[in-house]
Amino acid sequence: MPRHFALVFAVLSLSAIFAAAVVAQASHRTVLLPRLNVWAWERDEDLSYIDPSKIKVAYFAGNIYVQGSNVRFRPRTQKLKVPQRTQTIPVFRIESIRSDGSIPELSAAAFVAKTIAKTLNKSSKQERTVQIDFDALEDERPFYKALLRDLREEIPRDTKISVTALASWLLADKWLERGSADETVAMLFSIGPERNDVLSRLSKQTLSNGADIPLSIGISASEADTNKILLQTDVLGNNRNIYIFSSRPWTEQRLRAITGAITKEALAR
Repeated sequence: MPRHFALVFAVLSLSAIFAAAVVAQASHRTVLLPRLNVWAWERDEDLSYIDPSKIKVAYFAGNIYVQGSNVRFRPRTQKLKVPQRTQTIPVFRIESIRSDGSIPELSAAAFVAKTIAKTLNKSSKQERTVQIDFDALEDERPFYKALLRDLREEIPRDTKISVTALASWLLADKWLERGSADETVAMLFSIGPERNDVLSRLSKQTLSNGADIPLSIGISASEADTNKILLQTDVLGNNRNIYIFSSRPWTEQRLRAITGAITKEALAR
């Protein structure tokens, strides 16, 4: 498929997906639009053109590497431009280094939590949510649970914790603890070899973290085929908080095309 046709198809697929959150008025009827969050990942991003009343920006804040009891933080160095009033969410990516066979030790959890809290305290943005992105393996979950407990103690009470969640965590494992986070974001893109199985199960099974933590959805603007399948389920329509990832730098034209198509589709319903 030619590249420009693929992009158009992705946009149209996304436009049909979103019918959820923020209230809009049209023809004397109430139409629900989605609450949109754009991920700004590890690259220069200029999002100075967004409407901060409609879009939040979840930006890569840095990598935290954990090897046994050792912790190393590499903060974001890429430029990020957003309007002044934009609500931003720092996202900390945690990587477990297991080249020597070690797993993250519980003692490292407190240091990771302090590292995140210290970074938040230095920020001038007064951010109210922090997001943790960690694809924890089964034997790394005790460390992750300890980290979330420690982080809750380190950050202000009014700061929310969001965690990204593999689809398997919400379909089978359901190992997250009640109160450990304020939001789980189901990562429904770059699923990997189990993609077909996961998408098939989504048509029959409801996503749940088993801990009564509010659920949001994460998709990629670049995965039209996956979005088309998700459209055939109630997964996206039932979730009003949507995070959108892009494998390429965002452009005003691309973002306007997606959000414009979303609004048009919602108003037409």
